[in-house]
Amino acid sequence: MSELSDDKPGEYTVNVSLLSKTMVAFRYKVHVDETNLASHAPLLLKPAWRPQGEKLGVVIEYKLNPAFSTSSVTLHNLVLIATYEGAKAAGCQTKPTGTHLKEKSLIYWRLGDVQLDGTMQKVVGRLIGAEGGEPNPGLIEARWEISSLAGRAFGSGLGVSRLDSSGKGKEKVDSSDPFADDSVTSSSGNWVEVESLRKIVSGKYDAKQVDVSA
Repeated sequence: MSELSDDKPGEYTVNVSLLSKTMVAFRYKVHVDETNLASHAPLLLKPAWRPQGEKLGVVIEYKLNPAFSTSSVTLHNLVLIATYEGAKAAGCQTKPTGTHLKEKSLIYWRLGDVQLDGTMQKVVGRLIGAEGGEPNPGLIEARWEISSLAGRAFGSGLGVSRLDSSGKGKEKVDSSDPFADDSVTSSSGNWVEVESLRKIVSGKYDAKQVDVSA
């Protein structure tokens, strides 16, 4: 991929003959309104730890964040992770079935594709400290993928278009762009939007502990 010219920023030529697999063309950082972060977060987490001496329980409740959407949303490859500190755990019980990585002091649940709505769902874990040691609460994390929703712009809202010189393509017009250059739809051709699948990948939350007495 190479930039077309200095006087045409944002226009690139792509040599597709060199593509043998899916490759990353651009990386960018999205700047969001920090006063309205909740609207970008599809998942609402409510973690609770229950320390009982050498035993440590954890309950992670989760549901759709109503600030993100009022309609149900599907998260793909959802993983919930509970880390703990202090003593290593000799045993672990989970519901639904999770995985305990003793050497990394964490439990994780691979939940797959999960449809979120206003109904609270949960996972439960219980740790038993080795040799009478006491595991202590740590962080809760969530990771997922989410595909674009109809009528909703993800990330920066950037799109990809191709220059169609045949004149058969439907011209892409963005009347909301005050910086649009009318010259790009001259005799050189029309810009046609490229059909694409948009995803937010590897979303991650860190939740601080909430202790609940036995």
